[in-house]
Amino acid sequence: MKSQDLIILLFIFFSFSVESQNLHTSKIIVDKTTKLPLENVNIFNVSDNSTTNAEGNFVFVSKKNEINFNLLGYNDFKTTFDKLKNKDTIFMDLKPIELEDVIVSDGESIIKKVHDSIGKNYVLTTYSENFFLRCLLKQNSEIVRLQDIYGKLSRNSVFKTDPNKKLEFAVEILNMRKTGIKEKQDIVYFKFPSLNEFLTLSSSILFNNTKYYDFTEIKSVDDNFRKINFVLKDKTQQQLNGYFLINREDYAIKEIVLDFYNDINSIPYQEIKGHKFRPTAYKITVNYIKNSKTNKYYLSNTRLEASTELLGDKKEASTIYDFTANLFIANSFTTEKVNSNFSIDKDIFKAKFPYSEDFWNNQNQLPLTADLKVFIKSVSDKKDKNKEYEVIGNF
Repeated sequence: MKSQDLIILLFIFFSFSVESQNLHTSKIIVDKTTKLPLENVNIFNVSDNSTTNAEGNFVFVSKKNEINFNLLGYNDFKTTFDKLKNKDTIFMDLKPIELEDVIVSDGESIIKKVHDSIGKNYVLTTYSENFFLRCLLKQNSEIVRLQDIYGKLSRNSVFKTDPNKKLEFAVEILNMRKTGIKEKQDIVYFKFPSLNEFLTLSSSILFNNTKYYDFTEIKSVDDNFRKINFVLKDKTQQQLNGYFLINREDYAIKEIVLDFYNDINSIPYQEIKGHKFRPTAYKITVNYIKNSKTNKYYLSNTRLEASTELLGDKKEASTIYDFTANLFIANSFTTEKVNSNFSIDKDIFKAKFPYSEDFWNNQNQLPLTADLKVFIKSVSDKKDKNKEYEVIGNF
């Protein structure tokens, strides 16, 4: 099949036409008690996957008339597209939480059981999946860059279980929405990570040697899971801490959080061409969902949060750059061939691919939030001011 034919098929898959027989719903999910929007709710069925944004909004498209909702600490529930037709808002019930913190247990032995169950719970051979990726850069809390990518991804394992085995990825970008703006007097370019860096980090989260960490079991907000906190023993090295959420039944990882900079005061400044800067935050969160068809877990979402402080001089205040990258897997364990068309070692923002308005209006993973709509309008208003601003984008 030619790549052109494949792209056409993908557009058909994500369209909402009667001929494609896709079902479509767009709602907001809130906490039943507080009425506040819930972010990162997993919306899925056996073939498709979506999630809510910061405003609790989601769009879900599937050929199957089944929808599951899942968020840690809340009661799961299942419904259909038909039952949601007359609802604008979905309410989720918070599970009751016992006021208990530390549990005396051997956290390290639980992590070893996770290692022993890896082959049973996860696919450790090559497979492909469809993905969405949103990268966002803020400068002093103001959005300055947005990049949304849709494509196909091939990986040779979901985890790096062998320190001597290299993780291998191939990426085919099928559509992209990108825009950014900077003042021409601003000499700083904030480099985005490469796809290789991002994907390798999210797949290298297993501790092949547990002796370097202290583990403590903490009361989880969901009794179906055990929460194991960890911290690096060697205090002379860059500090690393975080936690695992582990399924009590099969010892599969539900969520893992790695926090590399939890003490800002201990981070020294670096200097390039007279400019001093330092990372102030670097945190990654990885979530997994079980595919009922294969009975294996797959990586459903990865979120990277990073911050950098550029030290100002006597006349100017410091500048804070906040970067987030959200990877969402739309459907996993596919057999589609991935025709690599972008170097995984390149700055993601350097990617140059076309924009399709129809595609981005109809996709079910990355709806624009209110602040992103304001940002896009602001860029549009300033694109003719060539002397003051540099605008980069594909739409």
